[in-house]
Amino acid sequence: MKRKSFLFMVALLVFSMVLAACGESGGDTPEAEADGKLLDGEFITVLTGGSSGVYFPLGGTMAKIYQEMGATANSQSTAASAANATTINQGKAEIGFSMGDTAADAYQGVDSFEEQGAQENLRTIAALYTNYLQIVATKESGIKTIEDLKGKKVAVGAPASGTEISAQRILKAFGMTYDDISADYLSFAEGVEGMKNNTIDAVVISSGLPNAGVMELETSKDIVVVEIDEAKIKEMQKDYPAFFPTVVPKDTYKGMEGDVTTIGVYNVLLTHKDVSDDVAYAMTKGIFENLEELKNTHNAAAEIDIKKAVEGLPAPLHPGAKKYFEEQGISVPK
Repeated sequence: MKRKSFLFMVALLVFSMVLAACGESGGDTPEAEADGKLLDGEFITVLTGGSSGVYFPLGGTMAKIYQEMGATANSQSTAASAANATTINQGKAEIGFSMGDTAADAYQGVDSFEEQGAQENLRTIAALYTNYLQIVATKESGIKTIEDLKGKKVAVGAPASGTEISAQRILKAFGMTYDDISADYLSFAEGVEGMKNNTIDAVVISSGLPNAGVMELETSKDIVVVEIDEAKIKEMQKDYPAFFPTVVPKDTYKGMEGDVTTIGVYNVLLTHKDVSDDVAYAMTKGIFENLEELKNTHNAAAEIDIKKAVEGLPAPLHPGAKKYFEEQGISVPK
C-alpha cells in the first residue's frame, strides 16, 4: 500500500513538473504571437505607383510584411503620389506612398488640389528616402539643359502625378510652360518605351536611385541626365519648401560624365486619420523592424533612417506612428 502511495506521489510530482515546463514554454508563445500578429484580422491596401518606379516593389514587400503580421494585405499599382493622397483621404486604402511636396499640396488644398480642396483626412506615417528628379534625354536629342527642352517631345509623367506637378514647376522656374514643349502625359515606363522607339526625346522621372526604366533604356540608348542649377533649386525652395538640392552620383547610370545636380524631395507614407492607433502603430513597426527586407527589395530603401523619419512631414503624424517613434527614443516635433 505504502509502495503504491509512493509511486502515486512520484507520478504526480513528475506530471506537475511537466505541466510547469509546458506552462513556461507556452507562456512565451502567445506573447510572441501577439507581437508577430499585431495586424491579425486587419485588411490593408498599400498604394504604390507605376511598375518601373520604386514605390511598386517596396509596396509589394510591405504587403508581404503585413501579411506575416496577420493582415489580409495587398499592394495596388496606381498613378502614384496625387492619386494615392486622394484615395487615402477618401478612406479607400490604409497606407500609400507619396512625394512630400505633393502630399503637402494635398493636405493644404493648393495648386493641383485647389479645385477638390484640402485633403484634411491625411496623416503621415513616416518620411522615407529621397526622390531624385531625373530629366533623362537621349544623347541624339541634343538636350543638355532645361532650356533645350523647348520644342521637344517630353514625357512629363501621368496626369496630376507628383512627377507631372514637378515638371510644371521646373518649367515655370525657367520661364517656360507646356506651350514651349510637346508634353506627353506618360508614366515612367511609357516614357522610357517612347524614348526607345524614338517617339519621345526626354522623360521626367522622380524616383529613388537607380530607376529601373532608365537602367533598361541605357542598354539600348546613350543617355544624358539633365542638370538643374543649384541656385535655381534654392530659389524654388521659397515656393516649394519640400524641394532641396541633391546629386545623382556619376556612377548611377552608364555614360554619366560626372555628378548631376538636381531636385530632391522626401518620399512619405500616408494614412487616414480614422485608421486606428493600433493599426497605424503596427504598420509603422512593421516597416522599421523589417528594413533589411525593404533594402533587399530596392537600393533606395538603404536611405531609410528612423532618425529622419519625422523630419519635414507634409501632414500631421498619426498618433499610432507617434507612439512607435517615441518608444524608439525618437523626438517627435510638436
